[in-house]
Amino acid sequence: MLRGRRALAIVVVAGALLRFVPIWFGLPFDRARPDEETAIGHALAILHGDPNPHFFHWPSLTFYALAAVLGAAPGASVDAQFVIARAVVALAGTATLLVVYALVRDASDEPTALVAAAFLAVAPLHVRESHFAMTDVLMTLLVTSAIAVLMRASGRASRYAVAGVLGGLAASTKYSAAAVLAAITVPPYAIGAIASFAGAFAFGFVAGTPFAVLDARSFAAGFGFDVTHLSTGQALVDLGPGWWSHLVRSLPFGAGVPVFVAAIGGVVVMARRRCRPALPAAAFCAALYAALSPGRTVFFRYALPIVPFVCAAAAVAVVEVSAWASARLGWRGGVAPLAILIAAVPLMNSVRLDLVLARTDTRVMAGRWLAAHARANESIYDAGGDYAGSDLRGVAAHIWSVETYDAATHTFRDSGGRLPDWLVLPESPLVYGSVPPALRRLAAERYTPAYTVAATDGDVSASVYDAQDAFFVPIAGFGPVRRPGPTIRIYRVKGIV
Repeated sequence: MLRGRRALAIVVVAGALLRFVPIWFGLPFDRARPDEETAIGHALAILHGDPNPHFFHWPSLTFYALAAVLGAAPGASVDAQFVIARAVVALAGTATLLVVYALVRDASDEPTALVAAAFLAVAPLHVRESHFAMTDVLMTLLVTSAIAVLMRASGRASRYAVAGVLGGLAASTKYSAAAVLAAITVPPYAIGAIASFAGAFAFGFVAGTPFAVLDARSFAAGFGFDVTHLSTGQALVDLGPGWWSHLVRSLPFGAGVPVFVAAIGGVVVMARRRCRPALPAAAFCAALYAALSPGRTVFFRYALPIVPFVCAAAAVAVVEVSAWASARLGWRGGVAPLAILIAAVPLMNSVRLDLVLARTDTRVMAGRWLAAHARANESIYDAGGDYAGSDLRGVAAHIWSVETYDAATHTFRDSGGRLPDWLVLPESPLVYGSVPPALRRLAAERYTPAYTVAATDGDVSASVYDAQDAFFVPIAGFGPVRRPGPTIRIYRVKGIV
């Protein structure tokens, strides 16, 4: 038992380090991870006295949770607010390791539970999302906890109710967590258990998002937007339906390709054994995947709640193969060598992710350079827009808005025929911040290169990016990646001394 506790402690500490380092990434630039400013902004608005977030594209529990924590740190700077909010999520991500350990131990045994927790500790998608002040990791913790409690209910109405409340709170963090309702529909749950779980689920959801009832019209509009957004996809890039994209990208690279392959074997083992304890988790995963499948918005993070169960299935396969090798081949090395071998690739990607995030964002570096070189009587046009634009706070020069450039006429509106003194053009494997070819030709003809901040230094065709997401760091294939952000090239108009 002591050996098991020590192993679990090592797994949890390693997982925590991967998630907490570096939660200060990107700062003072507050758009290094888009949408964090939305979560923190609504939390601060709640702190200022209005409990209605007036925003229901997401449910509200994350806002209230962050408001409670930020309220304990009055007067914190903007940078400190981001770090505090990210720390809450990193803590939730770390806690999920313990929940997965407990869930798998109850369903199987301690070695399988340790391996499952270890695989989740290094899972690149879970590590990545645990750095962000967003909804997905909190939802994953709650939905995994709901299934863990449900599996231990053993006919006790109170446990069905606790599981239902946790499931409702999960759905109050992200709507897609409502798929947890499928977990109670598999045999041998009785009608009373289903009713208890469903009623508690409704209570948990309303407790976390009370204005779904109190401001039902706004809630309906926001929820409708969310459904439409999922189904229609990102206008800038169409990756096809979710069932394919999550199968070949989100889950393999999110859990780590070796872990994902092992999980397929684990599913086969459990199916052959008719492993009843796995049914609630399997039902949830199937329901969530079915909900995501027709959608054309396929952010990697949408599949995050399935990753803990992929790790659990992979652990089943590892223990099964180790037992077979012991019985048939006389193997005495135990489970650890195979588990370490399979975990090596996702661990490497998670470490590389943290190393890249720890470096200064290109958009911060570009902004600092311009602050030192652009004069107050000069003008700057940054083509990067909301996502790829540089951090120009503190720059004395006049900033032309991104809408100033007219792509149809290849001119700058309301400029009196003048060109901006400085031109800032991003480049990246993502579509965000794409620059019209005419603007690049203008830079080549009328401007002189002044400064370049390179995010990569080689071919990124093998790097795996979340193509619909405006996050300029891959989840695998880190070889050519040097720092977060797009490559930024700064040009000075010819003739300026």
